[in-house]
Amino acid sequence: MRNQKIIAVTMILASSVLTGLVSFAGLVSRDITYPTILCMLGLLGLKRRFTWDIKPEKRIITSLLLLLLAIMFAMHYRYGNLAGRVVGEQAASVAWQTIARYFLASMILTLFLGSPDKLPFSMGLFHVAVTISAGQVLLLNDMYVTFRLSELFSVILVILYIVSAREPTVKAVPRHVGRFSRRLAFAMIFLITANCGWMASSILYRHVEVLNYLPLWFWGSVSALDNTTQGQSYVGFSTSGKLSSILAIKGEEDPTPMLAIKSDRSPGYLRARAFEYYFHSEWLDRSNKEDVYPEANGPLGTHLLSRKNLFQLDKRNYSNTRKMMIRHESDLADAVFTPLGTTSIEASLPMLMWGNDDIVYNRNIRTGATYQIKYLRSAHRKPPTDVQRRQMLDVPNQLDPRVHGLATIIFTGAGTTTEKIDAVIGHFNSNYTYLLGLDIPEGRDKLTHFLLEGSTGYCEYFASGAAMLLRMAGVPTRYVTGFLVTHKDVETGLWIARSMDAHAWAEAWDSEQNQWRIVEATPGEDLGMLSDADEMDQLQGSGGTVMAQLIQALYEYGLFGVPGWLYDSYGLVGTLLPPAFLFGAALCTALIQRRLRNNSAGTTQSPLVKSPEVIALHKMLSRMDRKVKTAGLQRDINETLNEFALRVKNRDPGDGLWMGISDWYVEYAQLRYCRTICTERMRRLTRELHDSL
Repeated sequence: MRNQKIIAVTMILASSVLTGLVSFAGLVSRDITYPTILCMLGLLGLKRRFTWDIKPEKRIITSLLLLLLAIMFAMHYRYGNLAGRVVGEQAASVAWQTIARYFLASMILTLFLGSPDKLPFSMGLFHVAVTISAGQVLLLNDMYVTFRLSELFSVILVILYIVSAREPTVKAVPRHVGRFSRRLAFAMIFLITANCGWMASSILYRHVEVLNYLPLWFWGSVSALDNTTQGQSYVGFSTSGKLSSILAIKGEEDPTPMLAIKSDRSPGYLRARAFEYYFHSEWLDRSNKEDVYPEANGPLGTHLLSRKNLFQLDKRNYSNTRKMMIRHESDLADAVFTPLGTTSIEASLPMLMWGNDDIVYNRNIRTGATYQIKYLRSAHRKPPTDVQRRQMLDVPNQLDPRVHGLATIIFTGAGTTTEKIDAVIGHFNSNYTYLLGLDIPEGRDKLTHFLLEGSTGYCEYFASGAAMLLRMAGVPTRYVTGFLVTHKDVETGLWIARSMDAHAWAEAWDSEQNQWRIVEATPGEDLGMLSDADEMDQLQGSGGTVMAQLIQALYEYGLFGVPGWLYDSYGLVGTLLPPAFLFGAALCTALIQRRLRNNSAGTTQSPLVKSPEVIALHKMLSRMDRKVKTAGLQRDINETLNEFALRVKNRDPGDGLWMGISDWYVEYAQLRYCRTICTERMRRLTRELHDSL
């Protein structure tokens, strides 16, 4: 019990430190007095001198006390001074801080309830609960490393706490064999459980946006989380074609993650909306949409290989494709974010809607939704239809005629589509600077004012201006909104699309090269250098990439991520080789142990090992061991009979009962290992066995 107490002290200290840390990090109630007092009470309770021994039939009292404690903490949050003063992430932080305090108090309470001879098993569970609750506050404050380490340390402590409470059992095996087996079993249990804890922390990290607000939903404080901007729903990117709609999003420079993308290169432009018509300072979507249903990969339409459905957007077989995995970290309307040239989507959705502008929609997308995209490495060569060409060459009449004169000047000497695109980009880079916010007179068309009288602007104006000028030059062009993803999180290795990464650009059809071209006319947003860096990463060889993928798999899923990494890198054969190797190693270990056990049995046991007398002696010893264990003393597996007899004798030197038991073990050892077993001595040992205890 001594080792278990040491681990229990560590758990109480760790839980108290975590509770105090989140209280200080919450920026609302920096109170460390509460966890300090509970920590002192917990250390006092570990002395096991002030326990209330509740009988099994009265254990409902413990449940009632914990329920009363939960009600008190709920009332403290719901009707306390803090509940009505904080909103958003601060409210979530206070809620999880309150829950962490409840679990810490419950951990300390269990120390004073129950048997004084052993520590409560539930103490380890409450420690895990404290760590999880505190971890949510740590994630809210971007303390990712502390969160990961605390989760792993908590799981390790609980494993050691449970193992130290387990009493050893006696096995008739040699000492070296039993010790090796126990260590191997403990190592396997430790690795599996620690990896389960690491995976659990990864799951909590992935769904932090949902989990952080669960207490607020429970307490009815969801209204504090409404995130609106100028009366419009705030979804992190522009769902509208109105000019200046992105200003409200980018102007706040909000780093809140909207998407988390797993990809071996920068995702770049992720499309969510495309617009064809421009009318009175607003782009309008006139695309045709059709329902897309999943492909059946099994008999009778069943999906045998995955719970996700496969949606084929392009039926042609492509060999030069890439993959990326996208997870929604927030509510993003009905948008499914895809790069230009997407061929298929794998998602847990019943159906999708697909426009002829290759924009994908789904009304069932929720926070935490994950889908895998396969897209072309090369250029997208799906030509526009005749209707799309007319739409993407339309120039509204309300534009000032001087814009046509400007287009003539810009495209002087430009003959091909590539030259026209370069001319537009060069015009904006030479004559404009990037600046959020434009002062446009009321009643004026915003795009006309920007092109003729402006010298500053931001992405949606540059994209709209480039689209309109290219149309005047005979290039079919459309206006697109979504995210420009260039930020990679160092901790997770994932590419992150933030609210501040909302972007607008143009897409032009190059009839000479028979492909779509992304037109980035916004100064300072040139992705050419980024693409070159990505290509350099590819040219450095697969070794670095494979190793980076392995590290990422270990970071996310622990050892359980290795099979997935093997499958992605080396296919099915590479996945099956490590299990086959481990199975062979385990088989060899079992055979070696069996040989050691047989050799030990052949060299240490007497020829009478299978005689009826020896069998009867073994049964007699087992019965005496059980009686002594019931009385509160247990013979260790590594302890000889004479050593145990001496320990029994020293337990209470003045007690004749324990002296008799000690003499019985000495007599048994002398009889068991003598050359000839005396029947009369066996009968006497049997009588003494019945009379003892």
